[in-house]
Amino acid sequence: MTISSLFRFMFKKAGMALALALLVAACSPSYNWREVDVADGHVRAAFPDRVTSDTRDLKLDTHTLKFTLASANVGEAVFAVGSAPLPPDIAADPAARRALGLALMRSLYVNMQAVPPLEWPPYGDVIEIHGKAMGKPGWLQARVWVTDTMLIEAVAAGTQESLPAERAREFLRSVVVKP
Repeated sequence: MTISSLFRFMFKKAGMALALALLVAACSPSYNWREVDVADGHVRAAFPDRVTSDTRDLKLDTHTLKFTLASANVGEAVFAVGSAPLPPDIAADPAARRALGLALMRSLYVNMQAVPPLEWPPYGDVIEIHGKAMGKPGWLQARVWVTDTMLIEAVAAGTQESLPAERAREFLRSVVVKP
């Protein structure tokens, strides 16, 4: 399974939430923030609703990793932390870790059908991408980290209408990668 498939999975889950939101159209989405440890305890983040988790194989670059996605939806907006333990050969090789981190960042642009930058930001910096997801105009903010043992991403994604910029920033500010 590719990262694109996982990203579509996130939006498919958001689509179910959208159907429910349409049933209660008079209500605006509510954010019920709660701090949760995810990524096998390597990350603490404040999610805006109940967190669900799914683990799948992820083909990234030339490697297949067990990728766990902890996510919460508010309407069509998705707030997620994805993580994968690094195989020992990658964990021991700084160049391999960097290549895997760049492949994860590149996949975010591919998922949004957007042109990647010529220069990649440092790990942990906010990435903002505007493009399309599931055939609809959308946008996301993300942060990516590669530690000595884990590959980690935090993503807030949705449409301009479903994801207020302040909510995306609030989520990403809350994400703390533990040493």
